Amino acid sequence: MIAPGILMGGTSSEHEISLKTGNFLFKTLKQKYSTVRPILITKSGQWLIPKESPEEIPDPSGKTYREYEEEFTHSFPLNSKRFIDIETNSIDCFVLGLHGGSGENGSIQGLLEILGIPYTGSGVLASALAMDKFRSNQIYEQNGFPVSPYYDLSRTEHLEKKQIFLQKDWFQFPVFVKPTCGGSSVNTGPVQNESELNSLLDAIFQSEDRALIQKPMKGVEVSCGVIQKPTNHGLETTSLYPTEIIPKNEFFDYKSKYMVGGSEEITPARLSPETTERVRNLALLAHTALGCLGYSRTDFIIENEIPLVLETNTLPGMTETSLIPQQIRHIGWKMEDFLDWMIEIALRKKSSGF
Repeated sequence: MIAPGILMGGTSSEHEISLKTGNFLFKTLKQKYSTVRPILITKSGQWLIPKESPEEIPDPSGKTYREYEEEFTHSFPLNSKRFIDIETNSIDCFVLGLHGGSGENGSIQGLLEILGIPYTGSGVLASALAMDKFRSNQIYEQNGFPVSPYYDLSRTEHLEKKQIFLQKDWFQFPVFVKPTCGGSSVNTGPVQNESELNSLLDAIFQSEDRALIQKPMKGVEVSCGVIQKPTNHGLETTSLYPTEIIPKNEFFDYKSKYMVGGSEEITPARLSPETTERVRNLALLAHTALGCLGYSRTDFIIENEIPLVLETNTLPGMTETSLIPQQIRHIGWKMEDFLDWMIEIALRKKSSGF
């Protein structure tokens, strides 16, 4: 019997969301696998590793990350290290429940590659490209995708007041601003004037090196997953049906994504059949162009029936109410089967490559 492990938590601003993903993955995997090892990476980078496979783990709901870490620490005997310290034969494959930062930008993927441990999801290059919204937008453009005009601003440019983007012919307030390599809509949003712009950029550059300034898009926001299933001859790739997102706030921000009642989500999205197929095809093309593996989720704004690509997520949320699980249920698949496919792909990649 395969013994999967789960990596959850991490040092990014999406730590708390990863705890919820890790909890859902653990409960789902335990339906089939008797041995599932959850590994909590704390915000300080410490690896908390249960010595044995627990029957259950703490529920992060309603807890701060410190409270959760304390409960996790006292729930079962642990090894606690600054760096991974487990025998490679005790875990057959890591199911990645990390989000953002080093968990999603290719860093953890590179570590696991060096250690020779199989892991689910995309590899180093695809993870890094998708996380970098500037470079992924360049790839979208090179492949003929419709994208909204954008500018990648460095911290140095901001500190030296080199506001070259003000000279762009598309630039006028309001504009949309987000960390170039951030996630979960942290420090993200529209700004109406130069004062708001500088305040948001100051916040972004407290922890990030680059920010993306983009012409805002108006329309229906949708998100579309792509799933790959292992077959006897390779991989069968399927675009799921997109979800329409109706945020209660001005846009699909952190609260809309993760607070109960923060948004209304409709699967499948209320789009024409033609637009639905266009979104599904673009999601599949984005997955392929970036070199993603296993699964991904691409976000769009439908403006005048034209799907404009926002970004691709290589490790999208995997809580019970997250978009990919919603879309998987819509077509009649089961989450435990999906995780089986991801583990099989990871093991095949390790043994023979893709």
